[in-house]
Amino acid sequence: METASQQTSNDILPKDVVVSATDGYALAASIYTPLVSNGRVILLNSGTGVKRGYYRKFSSFLAREGFVVVTYDYRGIGDSLRVPIHDFDTSISEWGEKDCVAALDWVAEHYPEFPLTVIGHSAGGKIPGFAHNNTRISSLVMIAVPNSYWGLWHWWGRRVYFLGVQFVMPALSHILSYFPARFLGLGENYPKGVALQWARWSRQRLYLRHPERGHFPNYFDTFRGKALSISFSDDIIATSAAAAAFLQFYTQAASQTHWHIDPKEHNIKGIGHSGFFREACEPLWKRLADWIVSGGL
Repeated sequence: METASQQTSNDILPKDVVVSATDGYALAASIYTPLVSNGRVILLNSGTGVKRGYYRKFSSFLAREGFVVVTYDYRGIGDSLRVPIHDFDTSISEWGEKDCVAALDWVAEHYPEFPLTVIGHSAGGKIPGFAHNNTRISSLVMIAVPNSYWGLWHWWGRRVYFLGVQFVMPALSHILSYFPARFLGLGENYPKGVALQWARWSRQRLYLRHPERGHFPNYFDTFRGKALSISFSDDIIATSAAAAAFLQFYTQAASQTHWHIDPKEHNIKGIGHSGFFREACEPLWKRLADWIVSGGL
């Protein structure tokens, strides 16, 4: 965590806590507590290989808007990795079945009267579909969350991604016992099972719900809250088509809304797959906060 001297005057400092997953695994987490609460709580699910600290400015903004914000590192990532990564294994579905389940229960225990919004970045919008208690969620916001089937990528990156998920990602993961995402500029290194599951799912249009290559049981159909997907015109991963395709997995959502945003229309140089959480996007943060407060109207 950064020291107070490194913070801007408007930042709200997080408090670090530990959330115990369903199997007892200790997950590093942080809480941003507003000076004046609006009576709502947000659980922020990180993208694959992204430490919770990456979302500090965004979380601090939401806390200034009155939200309690809880961030956490999945097992095997950031402060929730306590052994060499080649000695540790997990999967994206396990992040949902154990880590997200525990985080949802923790929030419900500590803020029982607050409506809960989950904001998921990339894979973080997928793992609630593996959480059996996702009925706790009032609204789900998916930031750059795609159906990662290779055929839905931007056309010029499609062939490279196909080779990646078909050959490169599985090969490197088996050879090294982890995927070297940091070397490739893709965030923190991934545990082997995360990379292999991602690669297997991405070969099929039905993705993680494919009868043979998907993952069951899952609980996408039990989510009954309002769902918002946000995609960006300069994101080659979560294209408009890929984001819309994944939104449809939450078949029983009370409502489904898709914002496809062109950064240039908001005088933002670029957003891509992870840039939404940079301060340049604060006007978009405000729009999102208003959507959550309005109950998804």
